[in-house]
This record gives sequence, C-alpha cells and structure tokens, in this order.
Amino acid sequence: MRIKKWAVMALFCGIFLTGCSKQTASKEASNSSNKSSQSSKSSVKKTSKASSSSAKAIKLDAAKLTPQESGSLITLYCADRFGGEWSNLLQAGQNGSLTITLHKTSDYEFKQPGSGYAYEAAASGQTGTTYYTLSGSTFYFYQGVKVAGGSGSFLGQATKQEMADYIVKKGQLAEFKQLAKKVEIVDKSGQTQRLSEGRSGYFTIPAEMQGTWYSASNYDGETTHSKYVFGQSTIFIQDDKYDTKGTTTTLYTRSSDFKMPLPPTEKQMDQVKGWGLGHLYQQDGLNYMNVMGWYQTVGSGTSFAVHTENIAGNNVQILVCASGARPWVDGIAYRSQAMAEKMQDQHFDDLHYRDDE
Repeated sequence: MRIKKWAVMALFCGIFLTGCSKQTASKEASNSSNKSSQSSKSSVKKTSKASSSSAKAIKLDAAKLTPQESGSLITLYCADRFGGEWSNLLQAGQNGSLTITLHKTSDYEFKQPGSGYAYEAAASGQTGTTYYTLSGSTFYFYQGVKVAGGSGSFLGQATKQEMADYIVKKGQLAEFKQLAKKVEIVDKSGQTQRLSEGRSGYFTIPAEMQGTWYSASNYDGETTHSKYVFGQSTIFIQDDKYDTKGTTTTLYTRSSDFKMPLPPTEKQMDQVKGWGLGHLYQQDGLNYMNVMGWYQTVGSGTSFAVHTENIAGNNVQILVCASGARPWVDGIAYRSQAMAEKMQDQHFDDLHYRDDE
C-alpha cells in the first residue's frame, strides 16, 4: 500500500511529539450449636440446613485485603492447589514468617510477566523460588524461579476473589488470619518513586496485540521497513528510515485527580519523556488501543487494532496502525517480515484508509 510520507512519520513519531507518557474485611458467620442427641429427624434436617446456610454466608472480600493479607491468601491458595515449593513455603511461614519482595518484572522471563512487578514469596531471611505476577485482576503463579533472569515453572492463574472464595470453601480462614500477621512487604523494584506525575499504574496492552509485528510501506518507489514490539505495558517502534535506533514508550493509566500543567515546563517535559497514556475504544467494528503523549492536549494520538483478514483463503491476523479523529488507517503490520513485504501494496476493502478520503 502507498502511504504518504507525513502519514508514515505520524505512525513512528506522532505519539512522542508532546512528551509521551504514569483492613481486613472478612465476614464470619459460623455459629455452631451442640444439639441433643435425642433430636428428631426433622430437627436434625433443620439444623443441617441452617449450618449449610451459615457456611454459605461466610464471605472474604478480596478487594479490601491489605498487601499482607493478599500475601497470606496467595500462599495458602498455591500451597493447597499446587503443593511442591509453595507447600514448603507455607510450612516455613507458619513456623516463622514470610516476606513478599517486589522486583522489576523485566529482570525475569516469565510466561505471563504481568504489569509492573514480580513478587517473590519467601521465608523471611531466605531467597525464594516461588513467585507470582499480576495483570489486571489475574495473578499468575510460578515455582523453581532463579534469582536472575529466571522463568521457573508456570503453575496456573486465578483472580484474588477466586482465591478468597477457595480458602473460605476449604475452611482456611483461621490459617489465613494467622499467616497474614507474619507477612512483611519489601519493595526492591525501585519503581514506587517513579509512579508520580499523575500515574496511577501501568496500562496493560491487550494480549492479542503483544509480540512483534512488521510492516513495509512504499513511498515514491522506496520501501520503509518497520518493526513494532508490544510488551505488557511497553511499545518499541523502529524503522530503517526515520528512527533507526527505535523508540520505547511505557504506557500508564492516569489518576482521576491529576491536574495537567498548562503549559508544562521544560523540566516536566523531560521527566515524562517515554511515557504514554493508553486507553481502549471501539470504532468501525475494530477494538482500538489509543496512545497519546502524557502531556498531550491536542491531536488524537496513534491507534492500533488487531484485525483478521482473509488472505489467499487463510484467516490472517493483522495490526492496523491508524491516526486522526476517525481514525484513518495509515499502515498495516504483519507477524512476519516476509508477509509484510508481500502485502505492502494491499488495501483491504473493510478498512478506512486516509488516502481514500
């Protein structure tokens, strides 16, 4: 496909122009009553039914747990579900204490790296081999993790509420409370201080978009090759004409009480260099992820969407790169460089291109 030079530049530079972008509540209702052994059959049934209703009324609200309680919850859940090193950890914690240490996810090679942190669960004073990561509301669990660059064995996943419901069902509330008193949280990630200037957390890029994409765009007989690498919360864009070294943007969510500096100072602009503001929206039947600069107040940023097209009888996923208010399609990327070369002049009838206007 032919793309005007300014449109190509917008794809690789546009999102950077303006400074890219940052207790316990457990309800206990277990009343046990010893009934006479001479109760009638009907009264036994009523007592049994009442006990069952009481058990169902027990609820552990995962949204209100402290970090220490969350560490206790995860340890109990993983020990019961997966055993192994998590079971050893639980025993060590019950006999002593536990430490949950926050590390940079980039220091590891997890199957599901999550967003922001890698959590090491260990007996206090020891190096742990049991870890978990978090993406959105889902936790991912590992064992056998090495300290530097390790990936370990992926065991499974669960939301915090699923874990809370699980330990209630297993009757482990008393263990949960006792263990929570022995959990210490230590932050060695160095990221807490950086979450400033209105950043409330990391923005999670849709899973289907993550990975590497390639595009080839023809302009005046010259072909520009580009590469997009989407991580959990980062975008790396590189091309062989305008940005040969490549540029990385880290995406964040913004706190509701953030007040935009108007205009931002040069120091503030330098501070947010490489930060992006991400959000999701739908348009023309596509699920777009939009990226704008952290202090960007004009323009529509750059948008990306994963879409399926039928190519030579096969359903092929493509990455739609777009900009503008509609937005309009500026380029298409593919999972392989060979496909990008082959399809560089292809227009798809169900997409709205800028040069169609």
